[in-house]
Amino acid sequence: MSGRWFIRRVMANIMVLFAALGINFAIPRLMPGNPVDIFSGGVKLTVEARQALIERFGLDAPLWEQFWYYIINAFRGDFGLSFYYFPKPVWDAMMEALPWTLLVVLSSLILQVIIGYFLGATAAWKVGTKTDSILQTFSLAIFSAPLFWVAMVLLYVFGFQLDWFPLSGCFTAGATYSSPLEHIADIMKHAALPIIALTIAQYASYQLILRNTMVGVLKEQYILTAEAKGLSESRIKYRHAARNALLPMITFLGVSFAVSIGGSVFIETVFSYPGIGKLIYDSVLCRDYPLLQGCFFMFSLIVIIVNFVVDIAYMYLDPRIRY
Repeated sequence: MSGRWFIRRVMANIMVLFAALGINFAIPRLMPGNPVDIFSGGVKLTVEARQALIERFGLDAPLWEQFWYYIINAFRGDFGLSFYYFPKPVWDAMMEALPWTLLVVLSSLILQVIIGYFLGATAAWKVGTKTDSILQTFSLAIFSAPLFWVAMVLLYVFGFQLDWFPLSGCFTAGATYSSPLEHIADIMKHAALPIIALTIAQYASYQLILRNTMVGVLKEQYILTAEAKGLSESRIKYRHAARNALLPMITFLGVSFAVSIGGSVFIETVFSYPGIGKLIYDSVLCRDYPLLQGCFFMFSLIVIIVNFVVDIAYMYLDPRIRY
């Protein structure tokens, strides 16, 4: 990896981050409604009280001045005070919610890759057979289902009807635990349905990518050589074919992470799970500009960093690629 490529890539990511900051600033202000009305809790304010609230939160300043302070404060980690959770700072609200979102997104991402890997390898190995057709059809059907609909079905069946999982929250309120393992088990029980919903909605992409790539790999000469050597079917399938078809999956990992981050808004809203996605939903309803800007900035930064890491990892995984 050359230093010139690294610097160029960093500069490009910084430009993307600035563009994201501009969009993050504009979107809340383009929404209908007024944050002062939400903040007042429906109480009819006097003209003086209304003006005092507007001045208190800097909403009377020109847009260019609000944008300038937003950019400066964003890079200092100061996003101001939340309107909805006043007087809690936005940073504190995000730091309380971020671990729950990362738990769901990272856990589902691991499951997506594992399930997609094994089903994709199986479909490619059985290409043209009933097994391949069934796996392809089922995955495409699942992939086409809206994420929020999948989440609602899981919540209704496994949460409400069967009562196997909690309906909301990230842990049992007021519960006492005899051991740390019991506490972890309670957390994972609450996170199970959000993780399953996000996994079901995204694993098919990995399966289809690996399947289509591996079909081409199976025609290579070294696969015929491995078969001629008398190697076992599982060794040829996973060690030779699937392993060499993984690179497109790695490339897709950054895109999938961004999709999962966006999907967390639907997942956490349906399951009332207190992550960043739920914060975004609440901040949109309440016109909470600082909280909405902070959450969007956090998501944008995480996605940019993950894609940058994937670019670097791709170079080390494929020695033919040099930047």
